Amino acid sequence: MDGYVVIPGALALLLALSGAAALRTGWIPSWQRRRVSRPALHGRGQLAMAAAFAIQACGQLADDPVLRFGLGVATFLGLSGGLVLLLVSQIPRRDR
Repeated sequence: MDGYVVIPGALALLLALSGAAALRTGWIPSWQRRRVSRPALHGRGQLAMAAAFAIQACGQLADDPVLRFGLGVATFLGLSGGLVLLLVSQIPRRDR
């Protein structure tokens, strides 16, 4: 298999597992615990990025150039939205 399909697929799987753990239990990896103040929002951002990487992996298998371009745009928007959610989850809360 090509690395163009395997690497985004593996990233999608890792981010989906970590995002589900953050949403379900509030667990954040140890290197991020100090920075993240909203675990649920962080989990949603990771799930959005996981979906974007899964779309990217599927887009590599598409034959139609227009479909491939559309999936590339969807990947970019998903990664951008996930990144915004991850950044917002690191802003300290005002009520603390």
